[in-house]
Amino acid sequence: MDWGTHVVLAAKLLESCGLNKGSAIYSVIPVIDKEPPHFHRVYAHILANQPEFLDVAMEVFDCQEVRDRDFKALNKRIEAEVQDLTRELESVKSDGHEARHQLEHRIYAYTRIAEETPGFVRHAEAAVDIVGDKSVKNISKDKMSAAVSLISHIYFDLWNNPVQVFLPESSYCSAQWEFWTDIDYMRFRLDFYKPESINEFRREIAASPVWNKKLSPESMIKAMIIRVGEGGQPSIPYEVVDQGIRDFMRYLEIDTYQRADEELAFCHELEDTIREIIFRQYKRPKQKIIP
Repeated sequence: MDWGTHVVLAAKLLESCGLNKGSAIYSVIPVIDKEPPHFHRVYAHILANQPEFLDVAMEVFDCQEVRDRDFKALNKRIEAEVQDLTRELESVKSDGHEARHQLEHRIYAYTRIAEETPGFVRHAEAAVDIVGDKSVKNISKDKMSAAVSLISHIYFDLWNNPVQVFLPESSYCSAQWEFWTDIDYMRFRLDFYKPESINEFRREIAASPVWNKKLSPESMIKAMIIRVGEGGQPSIPYEVVDQGIRDFMRYLEIDTYQRADEELAFCHELEDTIREIIFRQYKRPKQKIIP
C-alpha cells in the first residue's frame, strides 16, 4: 500500500486494538529505506531491524520541534545528534565491527526519519477526515501502539510488492501471490494508486464493519508476523517466523505466551475484505479455454 493508505489502515487497526490512533504515523517508518536505492524495501522492512527504527522514531517524534511542526529546527537538532554519533563512530577501533554497525544503523535512522518527518506528518493529518478522528494527527508516545502500527506496514505491504521480512535468517519473499494472479495486474498498477481510486479505497475500507472487533495488541502483532510468514514463497520455515515473533516480543518486554486465534481469524476476514473491494475493479476475467 502507499503511504497514506498505510496510515489509514493502521489507524483503524489501532482502534480495533483499543490503542492510540495517534500512533498511525509509525506505520510509514519503513519507507525511509527508499534512500539510498539499494536499501529500498529491504533495510527498514526487515523485522529484525525494526526495534532500532521504532526507538529512534519515538525519540524524534517526541521532540518539541515536531509538536510545533518546526521542521527546520528539527533538522538542526538531528544534525547535532548525528554529529555526536559520527564522532563516536570515528573513535571506534577498526576491529569493532558490531559497534560500528550499530552506530551506522542509528545514524541512518536519525537522518532518514528526520528527512521524511514532514511528509509523515502530512499523511497523518490527511488521514483525519477519512478515519473521522482528529487524534490521528496527535503523535502518541505509547510504545505498544507504535509497535502495532509499525508491524502493520510489512503486513499490508504484501498487497503491493514482495518483501524479504525475515532476512538474514531467510531470504524468501512474502506477498499476496494469489491476489496478483487473480487481478489484471498492469491495470491495477496503472490505476489503483491514482488519487481518485486510492481515496475511494481508503474511504471504503475505513468504513467497513470488519474493524468492529476487540483485539489484543500483543496477539495482533503475533498474528501479523505469522501471516507475513505464511505468505512466503518458497515456504519460510516456521522456526524462523517463530524466532522473529519471540525476538520482537522480547523487545517489547512481553514474556507471556500469546494466543492469536481471534487475531488470525480477523486477519483472514480483513484480507478477504480488501480482496473483495479491489476485485470489483481489477479482477482478471476468466479466460476461455479453446479446445
